[in-house]
Amino acid sequence: MGNVSFTRPIDQQVNNHQGLETVLAKAFKQVFADVFEQQVQDMLDYGCPHLGSRKVIERFSKQDGLVVLRRPLTSDTLMRVIYANWSSLASERGLGFLEFVLRMIWTDQWQIKRLWHPIKTYLNYPAHITVEEKPDHFLTSRLRISIEDTVDTSEIVELAPIIRRLVPANIVVKVHAKALDVEFGNKAIGAAVYGKVYQVIDFSDHGTVN
Repeated sequence: MGNVSFTRPIDQQVNNHQGLETVLAKAFKQVFADVFEQQVQDMLDYGCPHLGSRKVIERFSKQDGLVVLRRPLTSDTLMRVIYANWSSLASERGLGFLEFVLRMIWTDQWQIKRLWHPIKTYLNYPAHITVEEKPDHFLTSRLRISIEDTVDTSEIVELAPIIRRLVPANIVVKVHAKALDVEFGNKAIGAAVYGKVYQVIDFSDHGTVN
């Protein structure tokens, strides 16, 4: 949205260009601009978040479960485009929107593969799923998104849970990072830290134990 002048009444007031009134008006405008102007502007932009500040678009992206990017130069623009398309598609969101988001984030460094399962072993589903389409296999509701090793792995780890939520509820998505050769499913990647305590004795001070 266009910026709104919240001090227009002061600016347009008659005979406000001289004396103490001018000084007070300038002081008020400066304080208002420093403290409240951006906050009020953000509230006005709630009606069309994709045109608002980074704070607004990030807040609404989180609220709707969309990707929140941390790239220095392009994240704001990408999030605006993604949110605008998300809002306009409404009930027509599906695999097409998933492909759109992946293309916006990682250009052509990804591939979506539909997964199949042998008919004869359907009782063991999904133990034998495969990316190969064969006559004796049935198409499952599962997808595998393979992401090239040229993509920042930390970004994949951060965005994988969100990407899995961009599809209809009946679709199960696995995100595969080639750089790590790991699939990100419902389980999160964690790290364990091990520490060992050492006792240090300072013999220069009568054997005091630290």
